[in-house]
Amino acid sequence: MKYLFKNANILSSEEVIFGNVVVAENKIVYVGKNLPNEKKFDEVIDVNGNLLMSGFINAHCHTPSTVLRGISDDKPLEEWLEDIIPKERALSDDDIYWSTMLGIMEYVRGGITGVEEDFGRLVPVVKAHKTSGLRARISIGFPNVAQKKEDMPLDKQLEVVQEAGLSAVCFAHSVYGTSEENFEKLITFAAKNGLPVSTHMSETLTEVGDCTVKNNDLSPPQLLEDYGFFDRQATVFHAVHCDKDDLDILANYDINIVSCPASNLKLASGIAPIYAASQKGINVALGTDGAYSNNSYDMFKEMFLAATLNKAALYKADILPAHKVVQMATQNGAKTLGFENVGDIKEGNFADLILVDLNGPHHQPVNNIISNLVYSAKVADVYFTMVNGKILYHNGKYNIGESPEKIYEKVTKIKNKLNKR
Repeated sequence: MKYLFKNANILSSEEVIFGNVVVAENKIVYVGKNLPNEKKFDEVIDVNGNLLMSGFINAHCHTPSTVLRGISDDKPLEEWLEDIIPKERALSDDDIYWSTMLGIMEYVRGGITGVEEDFGRLVPVVKAHKTSGLRARISIGFPNVAQKKEDMPLDKQLEVVQEAGLSAVCFAHSVYGTSEENFEKLITFAAKNGLPVSTHMSETLTEVGDCTVKNNDLSPPQLLEDYGFFDRQATVFHAVHCDKDDLDILANYDINIVSCPASNLKLASGIAPIYAASQKGINVALGTDGAYSNNSYDMFKEMFLAATLNKAALYKADILPAHKVVQMATQNGAKTLGFENVGDIKEGNFADLILVDLNGPHHQPVNNIISNLVYSAKVADVYFTMVNGKILYHNGKYNIGESPEKIYEKVTKIKNKLNKR
């Protein structure tokens, strides 16, 4: 298929230009002001001055949690984990598949085109992502708290992911939820297979305090450094309670931080020092975490919170300007997940694109499109989502391999089953 997007406000790098974009098969092949001959295209989409931009990268999520949305609210992380883990483990493989499909439906509706999926029970998760066509990096390893051994051998897990055409990351839940032995096993496997690693880190004060007590005053970043976890490309999720010394450690390695501000606020975990991290040259991306700790997969909400929380905490309104936060949600996320040629609209990149309606009253008058994107825009403004040249959502119609009606029917049955328990 060959598409022409014409009359578009195009967000490219840090600026907005007015022009046209051509997509051939799965790549962007033209970006510019000249209007190509419309007769040469399978489909011509008149953007009518709305915003054409790269899709959002949700760099940390637990999509199978979608069916558990709202089931254990208003609790701190430690109490929430005690409540949610048994419910999560009660889900069957079929439950996980349909819950993941519901989450993917929400992703494409809100302009999310790529994710890191951090959840166990690999087979139904991989099946859902392969069915949908969403771009995904899938975790293998030790995703569950106090998991003593992997559900299937690591080499088999990697085979399942790669056979589906998806990328893999070696994931350990956390320093409190994963044994040193399993960290060592995972790090060795990652090195052998040339894979990156990721983990939750320094999410709460309790986690940091317990870590220092149990590990000779070592903070989580210090302990992970001691394990050798940072000796290859690594991603840490949350990093809420990192002091200057912790950030100095992270800055010495090839490390990404994924901040999930909505989840951290809802669980009362705190505010991550993402401005300080970015000032040290650490790549910072954004994620939603799971629907059971956030309740929505809304990257507009994450951008707004990322932009404003550090301003308020540091009493500095001029830090983290809107264009930097948009980069966190797109280019930085793509870099974090190793998605090459993704995250920006330019010739040669993959066609992971979304259209954002600028006609709503909350966008008017249009003085600054990038500012509006962070401070004014809503999920409802997204009306088109394309991944790898395939249209997954357009004006209320989904193309993710399963119908909305069937997804809703299945997850309602799962909800009813859980409620009976």
